[in-house]
Amino acid sequence: MSIPNIPGYIEARRPASLEDLWERPAGTFPDELWPAKALRQVVPDPIGWLAVSEHFYTPAAHGGIGCVLVHPDDRDAALGEVTWAGDDLGTASIWESADGQGFDAGLATDSPRLEFFVQARTPTGARLPTVDVSHPFLWYWDAFPVTNGWRYLNHAGRERELIRFTVGREHWRVEVRALEFRQFLSACGRDALIQIDYVPKTAASGFERVDSEFQSDWAHFDFVATSDRLMGDRPGFSRLLGQYAVRGVRTAALPRFEELREDRDYPSFIYGMDPATGQPLRHSCDPSTLGTYFDKDNSRLHFLTPINFRREVLQPYAAEPHRYRLSRTRLSCLDLWGLDLSINTAGLVDAYLGDLGRRLPSDEWGHWLSYNVPPEGKMDEGRFRRDFLNQWASSADPPEDLRQAKNQAAEISNRVLGGPVWRDLDEDTEAQWQSLVGPLSDDPTALGPCLLLMTKVLVDGIDPTPLKGYLDDAAKGELSLSLLERFADRIGGTSSHVESLRALQEFRSKGGVAHLAGTGRSKAMARLGIQGMATWDAFDIVARGLAQCLNDLADLMHSIEFGGADTGNGGTDDGG
Repeated sequence: MSIPNIPGYIEARRPASLEDLWERPAGTFPDELWPAKALRQVVPDPIGWLAVSEHFYTPAAHGGIGCVLVHPDDRDAALGEVTWAGDDLGTASIWESADGQGFDAGLATDSPRLEFFVQARTPTGARLPTVDVSHPFLWYWDAFPVTNGWRYLNHAGRERELIRFTVGREHWRVEVRALEFRQFLSACGRDALIQIDYVPKTAASGFERVDSEFQSDWAHFDFVATSDRLMGDRPGFSRLLGQYAVRGVRTAALPRFEELREDRDYPSFIYGMDPATGQPLRHSCDPSTLGTYFDKDNSRLHFLTPINFRREVLQPYAAEPHRYRLSRTRLSCLDLWGLDLSINTAGLVDAYLGDLGRRLPSDEWGHWLSYNVPPEGKMDEGRFRRDFLNQWASSADPPEDLRQAKNQAAEISNRVLGGPVWRDLDEDTEAQWQSLVGPLSDDPTALGPCLLLMTKVLVDGIDPTPLKGYLDDAAKGELSLSLLERFADRIGGTSSHVESLRALQEFRSKGGVAHLAGTGRSKAMARLGIQGMATWDAFDIVARGLAQCLNDLADLMHSIEFGGADTGNGGTDDGG
């Protein structure tokens, strides 16, 4: 009969632990004194979370866990004892002798050769214990602190938990990812000694003392069960004391610089269709299998073969704008990796086959494969001219044009009015704004969040203070758009100069973006000029209209910057 492995419920293939290897000794001591749960966690080759430091005390039990690193040649000598080794590690000391003053950093001992790895301590004046971890371990993984632990980024930029801990005034527990820990041990040529001291207690008494010992090439533990009236209402107790070794080994968990050296199985992407069979044509993205301009013939598929993806492939990256920077020409992750791309005439993402193998991390391949589609549409003209004709050419980028228009209008208004009309954005909104490329789906609902962000930045972001100072006749409670419209009128413009902003605001109110859509949705879409359009095209129309609006306002302000239409405060047009 086949039994599934259900983590937390059914572990049909659980690795052999000390509980399996050490038979419960004979005797009349109560079952609760045999530390089965603690023994179950002792395995020579851990793969999940590994406890490396712990302290706790309850009426039913108390104990702790410690961990030090040991030179492999000294491992057997250290395992010859059950008492903990390296008690002085983690504490700096100074001493005086006839030869002068000595200093011990508390990082290593000579016999046996041990090194500090982790501890929790409560410095004088601290309310809670502080967790100290070996800096070489954190440096090796380029780890960064988070609440109650440390994490690191893999080559793809994905966060991975490395250490987690819980601390209280009288207890703590520190755990490390076992695969990352064993990989580190392999890299630095060390093993680890995990030390355990566990004392369960019971109200039962009157049973005979039992002693037992387990010793192997990787573990050494003593067990004793007895009773003592001095223990109060729980005279029966046992003690498990000893240590076991965890050896270093190269694992699947690798730091970023090691990931790049790993051999990998390159996936195959759809690059075309076979006319005879009607089936997709696929080819590996392994750069070494692809042709270049230096090939003798055209027998190999070229490195720069465009591969198409649905725009949804970009959604996870757009959802994390602090980590990923997205534009219509490039996707990048911090300073880790970047992939050039473009949007073709069919609204699909274009990326070169060779770049998928060379620039895109292997962790991302599966995601991109799921959105890979047969070729359709025409490559963006600007990209074709740049990449294949070696011409200096730009690509249409309405959202980037809008960002530049907003920055220019804010800069000029700051000079003219003494303060920018558009406020600086908070950190989160700024990150979203900089990565706004348009709807990443053809679903009609995909347009709403993009227009909502535009409204937040361009309408809600208007600062009425410099406008009120210029107009000098603002009514109490007058809204920002009204102030901006009157300002445009005052300096020689008309209401048409803010029409795009008013249409955007109306769509938020009536188009079902910030509120439930009502009968005014169609009217609001028509006012924006996007009735019946696909989401991508509709977004571009709105972005272009808003960019033109801001550029027109900037031109008006620029004209009065040098003595144009109206100088404010009731001034009159001088005809300039």
